[in-house]
Amino acid sequence: MMHARQLEALERAANSDPSPGTATRAQLSEVAALLGEALPALEVAVRRASNGPDPLDEAARNLVLAGGKRVRPMTTLLTTLACGGDPLVAVPLAAAAELVHSATLLHDDVIDEGELRRGRPASRVLFGNLVSVLAGDLLLTRAIELVDTAGVPDVMRDLLGTLQALIAGEVAQMHAREREDLGMDGYLNIVQGKTASLFGFACRAGARAAAAPAERIASVGRMGEHVGIAFQVIDDVLDLDGDAEHVGKRLGADLAEGKTTLPLAYALAEDASRLRVLLPAARGGDVAAACAVAALPVVRRGCARARDYAAGRSASALLELEALPPTRARALLELLVHDLTGRRA
Repeated sequence: MMHARQLEALERAANSDPSPGTATRAQLSEVAALLGEALPALEVAVRRASNGPDPLDEAARNLVLAGGKRVRPMTTLLTTLACGGDPLVAVPLAAAAELVHSATLLHDDVIDEGELRRGRPASRVLFGNLVSVLAGDLLLTRAIELVDTAGVPDVMRDLLGTLQALIAGEVAQMHAREREDLGMDGYLNIVQGKTASLFGFACRAGARAAAAPAERIASVGRMGEHVGIAFQVIDDVLDLDGDAEHVGKRLGADLAEGKTTLPLAYALAEDASRLRVLLPAARGGDVAAACAVAALPVVRRGCARARDYAAGRSASALLELEALPPTRARALLELLVHDLTGRRA
């Protein structure tokens, strides 16, 4: 039976797109049934991977079991099915994608001194920075182990390249903190590494599990990267224009961490003078200043432009999906793209 978290995510996707052909709950359940035992097997794999020495296991589970839509592993499983493969074969790879994502969150919260994650205290707050870093390392080693034992050709090489891209993205973000001249190229350099690379890996891993031809692996990888960039852009917008309860972290958190996100980059390029007065206080954690930044008309326009950019990336992702046969699995992937890149909360 489908796990409640995944079904909830898919239902949101259907509700977000009322156009003709959008899947109903019954249709989503029908498609989800095609994944069979892969979904519960995924949850078992992720939970088992969180086992380790105390208190690392507690810190890992505080994040891994806190919710989240399991977007990356779901994409892996659906891509395998859409490419004509057995989703059960892809379960270790799907779990690895989720574990790498969780590890980066544990590490990011230490780097950024984050206090909330998925609406609850971050692991670093509950267990300390050292434990949070080691818990992230634990999940990374579990991910590598899962990929190694899966025995799917070329996935380990892909994973290692993805980990290198994640590190490069983090370094690029470190160098970009509090810059006003980041621009689109600088922003994409960060996001391509930090977010898009793992989405691309998740899709390619699913296609490799189905023994898909090289051109199809490349196509779904590009699809994942487009989705990853759009997903991050919407996250940037929600940091300035979201509901803190639904976003799961304090609004203005990116500002407080010195990050120049895409909406802010657009606003700075249009009229930096309007922002320079407020940015130092907002980046120092002043909530009122962060709210004032978010309310500026130039920032509101930046948010609108960023949503337009995300929509373009979403459209590119859907074009790449056309390389797959027109199956129920492909339709579900299309719905997930709409859901992830059209979020309002």
